[in-house]
Amino acid sequence: MASGTGGAGGSQPDGSGGAGGMGGAAAQPDAAGAGGQAEATWPTGCAERPAPIRTQGTLVELAFELVLGGEPFVFGEPNVAPDGSTVTPLNVRFYVSHAALIGADGDLVFVDIVGPDGAPTPYGVHFYNAEDPGSATLRLRAPAGSYEGVSFVWGLHQACNTSRPETSVAPLSEASQMTWPHTGYLFLRYEGSVAPPTGDGPVDPEGGTASVPPAVHMGGNLVMDLAPTVEVRGALSVPASGATGKVVRVVMDEVFGGATADVDLTGFVSPPGPVGDELLAGERLRRGIPDLTVFAFGP
Repeated sequence: MASGTGGAGGSQPDGSGGAGGMGGAAAQPDAAGAGGQAEATWPTGCAERPAPIRTQGTLVELAFELVLGGEPFVFGEPNVAPDGSTVTPLNVRFYVSHAALIGADGDLVFVDIVGPDGAPTPYGVHFYNAEDPGSATLRLRAPAGSYEGVSFVWGLHQACNTSRPETSVAPLSEASQMTWPHTGYLFLRYEGSVAPPTGDGPVDPEGGTASVPPAVHMGGNLVMDLAPTVEVRGALSVPASGATGKVVRVVMDEVFGGATADVDLTGFVSPPGPVGDELLAGERLRRGIPDLTVFAFGP
């Protein structure tokens, strides 16, 4: 459980720290499209059954695929990293919330995160768990049109981050293994085993190599919204009917690179208790996200 491993990252003094700036952008005047609302926006709060942003729209399916060195990063199996080390991912989980499509003018068109039945997911949140193949697909209900990509919060927006897991249903329940009472939830939880390269590759004394950490726990805190917003840029055409989809690569090279980068952690506020290396790795990653391309459309 995450509560036994140190939990989520902390904050910077000004609360910015790579949290991104796209989440609060205004919707296009016609953003409702087929949804029938003049100005669609995300629901406030963190309701188990959120009101839909739009009642009509096309299903957009985005299939997450973990990659390392341009190759599939196979969960539970040994994978050769670009530095020659062998990496076996044993735990990969993350949240996605507050999704939007990016219009040609850069404005956001807010969309629902939905389940296979087309209804908004509990709390408007998607939970990726590499142990559950069914969780690999993020489904959005969106108006027809041509877009420049997709934007989403990689983690939980603050209203959900401060919710109580003991009274919440999945994916915000304690069964998620993402809870940490002092800081809300983990946004990303990665753990794996790392075997150093054969030869004289640089080895980290804590069990990883210089470029592949054994664990990365990224999160926020209960005081301010620190969840990073990411963009996946590329042409995305949404038809008026039927469904459409794309592969979204989760580039683990960027995750590991951000987690091991030389990042100034001034102002980092850790939760009570010992601060594990996984926490510091997560905070380095969170602060570095504006300069990283963690998510990219696949071929």
